[in-house]
Amino acid sequence: MTALRGNTSSHQTTYAERLANNKKMQIEFQMSRTVHSVSEITDILSRLIQQQPHLQNVWVQGQVSNWVRSAAGHIYFTLKDADSQISCVLFQTHAGRLLSFPQDGDAVLVRGKINIYAPRGAYQINVTDLELRGVGAMQRAFEALKRQLAAEGLFDKQHKQPLPAFPRKIGVVTSATGAAIQDIRHQLAKRYPLAELWEYSTLVQGEQAAEQIAHAISIMNWRADSDVLIVGRGGGSIEDLWAFNEESVARAIFASKIPVVSAVGHETDFTIADLVADHRAPTPSAAVEHIVPDREELLAQLSGTEAQLHGSIAQKIDNLDRELTEIETSLSPAHRMDVINQHHQTVDNLEAACRAAGEHRLRTAQHTLQTLAQRLNTLSPLGTLKRGYSITRNENAEVLTDAEQIAVGEQIAVQLSQGHLTCKVVGKKTALSVDAE
Repeated sequence: MTALRGNTSSHQTTYAERLANNKKMQIEFQMSRTVHSVSEITDILSRLIQQQPHLQNVWVQGQVSNWVRSAAGHIYFTLKDADSQISCVLFQTHAGRLLSFPQDGDAVLVRGKINIYAPRGAYQINVTDLELRGVGAMQRAFEALKRQLAAEGLFDKQHKQPLPAFPRKIGVVTSATGAAIQDIRHQLAKRYPLAELWEYSTLVQGEQAAEQIAHAISIMNWRADSDVLIVGRGGGSIEDLWAFNEESVARAIFASKIPVVSAVGHETDFTIADLVADHRAPTPSAAVEHIVPDREELLAQLSGTEAQLHGSIAQKIDNLDRELTEIETSLSPAHRMDVINQHHQTVDNLEAACRAAGEHRLRTAQHTLQTLAQRLNTLSPLGTLKRGYSITRNENAEVLTDAEQIAVGEQIAVQLSQGHLTCKVVGKKTALSVDAE
């Protein structure tokens, strides 16, 4: 037991010494370091930057991105080149001097001072002057592709496909995690829940986005079970939306057999996809409004049509009731006798009229006949004979008009007005004999 106690006491002494040594080392370490707060470090860096005169009046050139103007008139944007970017702020006092503002993608030259924005611990340029330096590289690429595709006819109206009036299946090519798909789902459920969504998730920004979007459009066409196709995303900078300015996406949209609605960004954003698509919507939510009807409006139209049909049917029934009443009235005994008597009177009138017309025509015909008979008698040979003339014929019954036609001693027949004579020629005088005398 003693030995055990001795060993225990020795062990406790060693542990106590180690604790003492550790405590001594911690005190020495703490005495050798200085601890700063985050604000102190930010302040140190700010002073270091302020001590550099060339950073207090610096000119920097780059390309504008994420241009935003606050309600107070201050402007925030990013200045970038191919490898780096820096935040910039243009306060209202200096922004008011600008005659025009650049757009995302424009190349600019800014002057200002470098400082650190403490709440974010980020360095930035407080811009005092800004000069436009022409269109940036991205904007130039946009314009070049736009001219090329326009020359090929990809923007022509003759290639635009009409949108279906009542689509049953709507394909959507966008990010599954973005705000755009949520807006589309919400708007469709609210406006026209009869339609079904076919979603194809893709990247909508970054290097691989354009390839994925073009592939998704091709796959949706290969399935061929969508009536219309929405291609798009929510708003962002020109860099964020750039996938929709790529040639591969434009040609995939143009080749689509399904009508394509481009819904990229906000209303002020414009991409190559918007120009090629069959229809452009300013936002993903607006795309749904363009594609499907509003169920509330449809219900109102149905109610109006139903009311019109009820009114037309009621009017038709009233008209038929009125006609039936008139028929029933016309079929009463008293009315039937009146109708019969009227018909009798009509028949009598028609008979009298026909008789009068017949008599008139008969008198007219008789008068005409008498006139013609008188004219005929005047011209008739019998009338001539009655005036003392006669007709003479030879033995062959030929009418004689010249004494040379007959010889002395021949017989002739003489027709008088009343009767005939048979005579023998005992002498004659010709026209030459008369002339000679």
